[in-house]
Amino acid sequence: MSQHQVHAVQQLAKVMGWHVLSFSNHVGLGPVESIGNASAITVASPNGDYAISVRNGPESGSKVMVQFPRSHCKDLPKSDVLQDSKWNHLRGPFKEVQWNKMEGRNFVYKMELLMAALTPC
Repeated sequence: MSQHQVHAVQQLAKVMGWHVLSFSNHVGLGPVESIGNASAITVASPNGDYAISVRNGPESGSKVMVQFPRSHCKDLPKSDVLQDSKWNHLRGPFKEVQWNKMEGRNFVYKMELLMAALTPC
């Protein structure tokens, strides 16, 4: 089921114009699953401002993270290293989505709503 959901995100990304950055059916990071393997995918929005990363395991379930543009993150500390304004176009840290509070009947519908919300008009 975890592989199916990650494949569904991959196909949904193609339909909605998102770009698949990485995909793995056998993730070697995170908690070890006693049965099966965890799967993961990272996709970027059409303009590259946002990224969604999904890790789905048979026991651990779904973990969905969103990466916002650095310019949208007001709580980031100022850096002495990144002084030129061109570096503000980089994405900031990932923030976890409270998946159980998302609107939608199933995983694919929730993911479609999330991608639609992060796609520019």
